[in-house]
Amino acid sequence: MPSLAITGTLGSGKSVLLHAVIEQLTQQGFPVTSYSADEENRRLLLEDKEVCTEIACSLGKEFLDPQGLPDRVKLANLISTDLGARKILEGIMHPRLESIWRPLAELHRGEKSSFFIAEIPLLYEKGLSGYFDRVLVTGCSDSIRKSRLKDNRSISNSQAEQWLSIQQSQDHKIPLADHLFWNDGSPESMKRQVSQLLRYQSTP
Repeated sequence: MPSLAITGTLGSGKSVLLHAVIEQLTQQGFPVTSYSADEENRRLLLEDKEVCTEIACSLGKEFLDPQGLPDRVKLANLISTDLGARKILEGIMHPRLESIWRPLAELHRGEKSSFFIAEIPLLYEKGLSGYFDRVLVTGCSDSIRKSRLKDNRSISNSQAEQWLSIQQSQDHKIPLADHLFWNDGSPESMKRQVSQLLRYQSTP
């Protein structure tokens, strides 16, 4: 399973799983290349001048901050309620994101000695799972999710519901997964689940 995708709904612990898999594979001596759609999205918004220009032209200059960079808060509020604006922004960002992860996913498919691991929140929504050997899905209880979003991201229950309505539900994603990781516990619990997966996969 050298080309892996990680996905799940908001607040389910995708980044926790990504870091746990990277850590254990690295400890086992495997070369690992990783990708986070959220991190790359932030980088493009901060550094890509063409992205700034396209956002200003397509959505309006009011969605740039005083420094001329995309205002992430205003954009987040816009796309959580305006489907047309969300499609415009996806049209700007997603081709750039795919140009980064897709060659790496294709390069590593079928490989035995190295791994590519990509965290992609909208993997199933965009029909991208076929580019990977395995898909790992994170899940958690709704009460745990709301607590994490409130404590770690200052996201209210109503805001969380808005964002979750954009994504496929957890109940939809879980049956599609090759492997499910349940994230109601601590990071150590996630590490144990990853260890079990890697041990299973290395068994002849």
